[in-house]
Amino acid sequence: MVVPLTAEELRSYLDNPEAAERWLSGLGLRDPRQGFRNVRDLAGRGLPVVVLVPLVSHLQAMLPGCPDPGMALTNLDRFLAASPDVEALASVLASEPRTMEVLVQLLSASQFFSELLIRDPALLPWLRARAARRDRDTLIAELWEEVQAAPVDEDRRLILRRFRQREVLRIGHQDIIRGAPLEVVTLDISHLAEACVEVALRIARDHAIARYGQPQGPGGEPARFVVLALGKLGGEELNYSSDIDLIFLYDAEGQTTGPRPLSNAEFFARMGGEIVRLLADHTPMGQAYRVDLRLRPEGEQGPLARSLAATLGYYETAGRTWERQALIKCRPIAGDLELGRQFLDAISPFVYRRYLSAAEIGEIKAMKRRIEARTQAAGADAIEVKTGRGGIRDVEFVVQFLQLLHGGANPDVRHPNTLTAMARLEQSGCLTPEERGIMEDTYRFLRRVEHRLQTMFDLQTHQMPRDPEAQRTLALRMGYPPASSWEDRVGPAQRFLADYRVKTERNRKILDHLLHDAFRDEAGARVDPVVDLVLDPEPSPELIATALAPYPFRDRATAYKNLMALAREEIEFLSQARCRHFLAAIAPRLLQALARTPDPDMALTNLEKVSASLGAKAILWELFSFNPPTLRLYVELCAQSQFLSEILINNPGMIDDLMDSLLVDRPQAASAIQAELAELCRGAEDLAPILLGFRNKEWVRIGTRDILRREPIRDVTRELADVAQAIVGAVARDHWRRQVRRRGIPRRSGNGRRARWAILGLGKFGGRELNYHSDLDLIFLRESDGEALGPGGSIANEPFFADLAQRVLKALTSTSGAGPLYAVDTRLRPHGASGPLVPTLDAFLAYFRGSAQVWERMALTRARVVYAQGRFGRAVEAAIREILTTPVDPHALARQVIAMRQKLGASRPPSDLKRGPGGLVDIEFLVQYLLLAHAAEVPEILRPNLWEALDALGRVGLLSAEVHHDLREAYDFLRAVESRLRIVHNRPGTDLPDDPEQLTRLARRLQYEEPQAETLVASFRADAARHAARVRSLFLEIVGKAAGMAG
Repeated sequence: MVVPLTAEELRSYLDNPEAAERWLSGLGLRDPRQGFRNVRDLAGRGLPVVVLVPLVSHLQAMLPGCPDPGMALTNLDRFLAASPDVEALASVLASEPRTMEVLVQLLSASQFFSELLIRDPALLPWLRARAARRDRDTLIAELWEEVQAAPVDEDRRLILRRFRQREVLRIGHQDIIRGAPLEVVTLDISHLAEACVEVALRIARDHAIARYGQPQGPGGEPARFVVLALGKLGGEELNYSSDIDLIFLYDAEGQTTGPRPLSNAEFFARMGGEIVRLLADHTPMGQAYRVDLRLRPEGEQGPLARSLAATLGYYETAGRTWERQALIKCRPIAGDLELGRQFLDAISPFVYRRYLSAAEIGEIKAMKRRIEARTQAAGADAIEVKTGRGGIRDVEFVVQFLQLLHGGANPDVRHPNTLTAMARLEQSGCLTPEERGIMEDTYRFLRRVEHRLQTMFDLQTHQMPRDPEAQRTLALRMGYPPASSWEDRVGPAQRFLADYRVKTERNRKILDHLLHDAFRDEAGARVDPVVDLVLDPEPSPELIATALAPYPFRDRATAYKNLMALAREEIEFLSQARCRHFLAAIAPRLLQALARTPDPDMALTNLEKVSASLGAKAILWELFSFNPPTLRLYVELCAQSQFLSEILINNPGMIDDLMDSLLVDRPQAASAIQAELAELCRGAEDLAPILLGFRNKEWVRIGTRDILRREPIRDVTRELADVAQAIVGAVARDHWRRQVRRRGIPRRSGNGRRARWAILGLGKFGGRELNYHSDLDLIFLRESDGEALGPGGSIANEPFFADLAQRVLKALTSTSGAGPLYAVDTRLRPHGASGPLVPTLDAFLAYFRGSAQVWERMALTRARVVYAQGRFGRAVEAAIREILTTPVDPHALARQVIAMRQKLGASRPPSDLKRGPGGLVDIEFLVQYLLLAHAAEVPEILRPNLWEALDALGRVGLLSAEVHHDLREAYDFLRAVESRLRIVHNRPGTDLPDDPEQLTRLARRLQYEEPQAETLVASFRADAARHAARVRSLFLEIVGKAAGMAG
């Protein structure tokens, strides 16, 4: 609490300038010497001590809370000096602290308001009595009454200026003292301007009619005239010191009735000129308003006033995009308002067309860039509140761009006021709540900054000061609290400038996101008509044909249908406008990406189906607009695989997991896959949906990496096998627990220890080179005979494990709406389908020591333990190694391999990549022959994975470097072709298609890039034939030679 000043203290200050200056400096004055002169002047005005002491005491309490205490004190001194009765005025201020506080705040906040009060001190009591808001009609009535009551010879221009200045002071009081909201302040300023324009119109009309007579239309009816406002006045959001943008319009051609008749065009032009003179002439009281007529048709070269028909004709034939943007804020403010509304109705189709074309979007962006370039050239980008980076213009351009973009189809977004338009754009889904919140907050903040700058001197300025002290004063005027100590004097400015930077940067990001980045363009680049195709709600057949012509769709009608489906949200509450907006923004890049795919028609169809399943398409298109790599990923996925697309269609939630997984640019280790699945299954009773979802997610992840060629086919097949192994293990563990609860723990005969079991994978599963549609070849093995004792009694181990295996098989193969987890084949077990489902390890060994066929030994070269309990897996591996390292007659073995190969491929054509001559089976049989023939001498060559086996055979010299290279290259090629055939539709098969178009698409999926389809197919066929010939030759050379076949 401030202690009141005593008379003795005041006298001591007046007698001791140094003490007084210290005192005033403590009150916040930057120039205490000038402050002392002001206090001394107050004391020298003959005020009684009972008035002077309370007056100065109030100042002592109030000055520290002022933005500029020195300015307040100087202006108070001048204000009192201008009063015809200083003592009376000072007595009021001394006895009414609230009146004193209001005055001091105004004198500190605005030099313009201070000058008004100093010029006419009677405005202070008027302000106390008439501070309440007044609407437009009241203001017009009051001003018109003053004009009519004034002497004939009084300059009407001065009446307008005096009224405007008085009312601006009232509005400033509402703003600065009462803290009126921005929209209240700007509306009141706009209503004041409307009142002045309306009264100026009446004065000018009366003057013109007196000289030239009444203007009439073609039928003799009185001609009508309206003043249209654009810009901030049109939007009812005028500044304290804005120009007012006007257009003069009359209803029809004709002439006046006076003795010296004028055409209506001439009459209203002279009347308009008089309105401008009344408002904008420089007088001893300055201008009422600066009037800008350059937004009228033809600008400065056009007539001052135009008829309704001529104005509409101009816009219809010559109107430009920037004029459409300007007319968004058009509003009739004076004269015949009904004529103004008639104009707005007629001009609406020009302003809000069916859609905003790509060329028009380019014009809007170019205009914004020109505005920014001027600001940047002046070096004011960081301090220009209106046109600087993230400034008021950014908000206005976003709002007006979205209004033009969506206003044709959605009349709700048509409104001249920026804040109201923002709210309606959010309600219509064109802005997100977050975007609107950021823009509205920044807009209000920047408009307040603008007001504080302009009320200082009633100047049209939008630049913040560069001087630190001036910045501090501005911050205080903005309501930032003063620093707590002298050393922290720059605190308010720092806080204000930090807020300014944060808000304007967030603002700029929204402009870039919705306009600049969304609709990217390059200098001289052709405007892609596909943007217009998306934005036009009713495109002509010609536009459809023109827009899609550059893209290689076989069925353009279906392509157009799919594209339009992408522009629609299927869920009612989602924003249609935003969906179309961002699809238009990415449409050229989307179709270009589709055009580069092997099958653009399939890709677009899949993309539409996947997008429809995801919902919230606008969010997806928005993501693609600022993250182009995700667009390419999405297109590639939909283009390369119908199979993966259908997984996403049925499991739309996977898209987020997919995007996240691709950020980690490396394949998943088997341990990581198993750990993730184990965590998902923890505590679950029903594993089926978990396992199916996990498999699908992993297939999409692996398939997408495969499509994007982020890893070689060898790693793709390994990961697919690792996923299958994790699922088989999860199923086996789950059903073991269930079986033990039902039947008890199986025990081995003799020692009573727990009997364990294992699962072998064979074929591609055993080799960790599974494909997208590979079966799982499984063999179940158990430890020994014995029995289990459970709640229902005892059961021998054989039926115990057979029942357990059947349950595992059922879990893996049971069909649901989404199909089985895997197809499983158990016929590779001893004695095939007629043998026990789960033989003991001893029986397994005995079978292979005895009656096992050569093909069964060959199959065992690819065997791998994929699940086992305890150390039983090692025992199984040891048994397999024993079987495979048993010496064999290589020549007899070769003859049997040749016989099997001839039987397996006797009728297969070269197009069969698996069983045809030189196909995958030739490589597999060749490698398996070498493993069985030489494993007894070099057991380290035993590898279930064929790639690893080839490498091992090369290392020990059983394959030359050249042969090893050729077989590896051929195997890579054939497995890649097989993968591409299967990933498209997830159907088994290794036959090359006969159809040239399908073969072309397959070659493109394999990265053959010749531009001509014929050349591309020929190149692919040549590679396939070369590999087949070499593989066949090597098979016959190595295996055939060992079998004794003639070369």
